Amino acid sequence: MNQANQVPALHESGSVFTTPLRIVLATTAAMWLGALDAQASGPLVPRGVSEIRFRDIFRAPVGPAGLELSDSLCRADGLAVRLVGYMVQQAHAPTGRFLLTPYPVQMSKHAGDASENLPLATVAVYLDPSQSEWAVPFERGLVAVSGVMAVGRHEGPDGRVCWVRVQLGAGAARGLS
Repeated sequence: MNQANQVPALHESGSVFTTPLRIVLATTAAMWLGALDAQASGPLVPRGVSEIRFRDIFRAPVGPAGLELSDSLCRADGLAVRLVGYMVQQAHAPTGRFLLTPYPVQMSKHAGDASENLPLATVAVYLDPSQSEWAVPFERGLVAVSGVMAVGRHEGPDGRVCWVRVQLGAGAARGLS
């Protein structure tokens, strides 16, 4: 057996890893494998609103054609949806929109191409058109958004292309200015 693929031997204490290290390793592995679902602890989804999860954005397993949008995501096009994720922390608060990802991401203003730092399952969230000039301050932790899902190629005002968007209603951005 290849030594790189061997599992570390257990000691009498039960493991070569300490308990805190085991927790960190298990959490990290679960996040990377998609087993930890950000939506698991969120509030109930209102009637008439479909819940979309980041793990449902792409068809799994990945086939020979590469990543493909899932059938369930495509069926949600034009429907009211709820999505829970992490707001991308950007150097400057964007106006009228923000990005939502399945795990916390911080974009540096010194990074070359910002898209290199973003997961493939990034969703663009747009405020109501009447609020397009409102600055969107960063919110730490999980953020739940409800709005109308749009699936398909869309180029934003900054030139970034996204394939999944959520358009919020006028009441969704109360408290922002």
